Amino acid sequence: MQVTHIVLLQFKPEVTAEVQENVASQVKALRGNCIHPVTGKPYIASMKAGADVSIESLQNGISHAFVSVFENTEDRDYFVHKDPAHIGVVQNVEEHLAKVQVVDFIDGKLI
Repeated sequence: MQVTHIVLLQFKPEVTAEVQENVASQVKALRGNCIHPVTGKPYIASMKAGADVSIESLQNGISHAFVSVFENTEDRDYFVHKDPAHIGVVQNVEEHLAKVQVVDFIDGKLI
């Protein structure tokens, strides 16, 4: 049962576009840098990322979105709690962020 993991970022006002690009690149690189502890292979099934282009003015300061898909909850849980590449990126970028929102869902599970 796949899990979709959505991360939304708001940068601190003083963060330059160059730093934002660097942060986004580090997060995007997790797809290849997160290695499964048993298989020794990357385990994020897919990842999409980008800067906001919405015309609805409902972003509330959110400027970047990252959508990752994991094959199961176990892989998602390892990513969130134990993966050294993920933990390292979080530690590297958190000083630049004003807000982080995370929503995970299983497609079709509405309640």
